[in-house]
Amino acid sequence: MLDIKLIRENPELVRENLKRRGDPENLRMLDELIDCDRKWRQLLTELNELRHQRKTITMEIAALKKKGEDVGDRISKAKAVDAEITRLEKKVSDLEEKKHNLLMRLPNLLHESVPFGRDEHDNVPVRTWGEIPEFKFPVKDHIELGLSLDIMDIERAGKIAGARFFYLKNEGVLLDLALMNFALEEMIKKGFKPIEPPFLMRRKPYEGVVALSDFEESLYKIEDEDLYLIATSEHPMAAMYMNEVLKAEELPIRFVGVSANFRKEAGAHGKDTRGIFRTH
Repeated sequence: MLDIKLIRENPELVRENLKRRGDPENLRMLDELIDCDRKWRQLLTELNELRHQRKTITMEIAALKKKGEDVGDRISKAKAVDAEITRLEKKVSDLEEKKHNLLMRLPNLLHESVPFGRDEHDNVPVRTWGEIPEFKFPVKDHIELGLSLDIMDIERAGKIAGARFFYLKNEGVLLDLALMNFALEEMIKKGFKPIEPPFLMRRKPYEGVVALSDFEESLYKIEDEDLYLIATSEHPMAAMYMNEVLKAEELPIRFVGVSANFRKEAGAHGKDTRGIFRTH
């Protein structure tokens, strides 16, 4: 989440950085956030002044009562101030919630090393490895290979779960486990610690790691529970030290996660992807 202080002090820096993402919605949200924050601070100042005024009136009423003098007008004024305080407290609370939601949705600033581009054609290759092979025979995709080797079954998975699901079978299961184990071993050699996280997260920690208002439609929620199935192991790992203060000597913390992932990919990126990639 961006620091509201940064936005207050350097709005143009944030604006120019967001422009590099190529999404006008980010700029609209930034303008809305700046306006919301301005109104929130203005109303908060008015609210604090009214609270001070109420305190003063309360002290005046106590002093007048002590002298045996009439306090009717002061009580009437106190009631009017209380009513205005209640009204402003509601407005301040609503603006604060709106400001928080906008901050949650705004993306972080891009690092200066990130290249600017309008689409994938402007991508800058960092490095290449190996050579692209040329085959002298018709190339099969992973679905054709998997079915011919009897290591996956998509048709029967569709009968019990619908589209975008699959069974792994036989050597396909062993290959899947071997690849995960290979990846874990390689990362452990590099100093990463393996983590298998819980498969469910509450809403609050999820809000801390993603823009949940944008991402929520891709998540599976447990009915009548404050729990979501995780979309990736990165999310529970990022929330693992929530509300904790880490010592400098404990850093950096390097984790590599392994988990089942649950996303409604068929309605998003996966709708144009054939095979067992981008499935549910």
